[in-house]
Amino acid sequence: MTPIPYKLVTITSGFAGYNLMLFVLCSIIARGGRFFVAAILLNRYGEWIRLRIERNLTLWVVVLIALLVAGFVIALRMI
Repeated sequence: MTPIPYKLVTITSGFAGYNLMLFVLCSIIARGGRFFVAAILLNRYGEWIRLRIERNLTLWVVVLIALLVAGFVIALRMI
């Protein structure tokens, strides 16, 4: 669900020796979740939400990255 291209993630995980079955499971959850959320929003709100997402896409990406970083910081402080 990150803005990192999926092909780059797959190549990097191969070089890192990531477990293939775990990678496939995580891919299904992450990529499936991304498209599932988009489908729900478009089905429920239609053209209105599509225009809002496209207009504010940069803002949403920055907010999601900030939340991701904050989550890592919180998780690391708990260790």
